Amino acid sequence: MVTNLVLNARDAVGRDGMIHVRTHSQGQRVLLSVVDNGCGMSDTFVKQSLFRPFQSTKKKGLGIGLFQCRAIVQAHGGGIHVESEVGKGTTFLVSFPAKDGS
Repeated sequence: MVTNLVLNARDAVGRDGMIHVRTHSQGQRVLLSVVDNGCGMSDTFVKQSLFRPFQSTKKKGLGIGLFQCRAIVQAHGGGIHVESEVGKGTTFLVSFPAKDGS
């Protein structure tokens, strides 16, 4: 899941782009963010197509990576949220319940 998000960010930023991957805890949740300053996605695509299989903004994309990412996250009790703006970049925020360690 992490690899897919980072590879998507890499494809979006081009040669001079930046990608930030961060983790931290917040209460009973563990958060992962992948932020890029790449090409971004339209609101319409994010809302209607982003997590649907076989939907992609890439010319050679299959459109199954983010569908699988969301399924993996949800299978572990987590959630995935995206914010994107065309020409400015994309942020994926993934949240998982923290394990208590006992």
